[in-house]
Amino acid sequence: MPTETYGRSARLTLYSLTMNLHKTTVEIDLDELARAQAVLHTNGIKETVNAALREVNRKAALAAAAELVRAGDFHVPDERTWAAWRAPRS
Repeated sequence: MPTETYGRSARLTLYSLTMNLHKTTVEIDLDELARAQAVLHTNGIKETVNAALREVNRKAALAAAAELVRAGDFHVPDERTWAAWRAPRS
């Protein structure tokens, strides 16, 4: 579906469908924000909040993967399997 057929409003609608965003007002501790910006190497509130959310989700995924490894439920392929996956297919 070409967006130019539907004009600007269709592009905006398509954008809002692909980007799950919510605009809100929050009170933010500016000292904590400054520390988070220093740790995350970000500028601005939006960039810092989004980076912090990504980092929290990344750490949760790593913790879940670590739990699978501890439980013995995480299969790590051996070198032969890795090589087969990397080999070009014909």
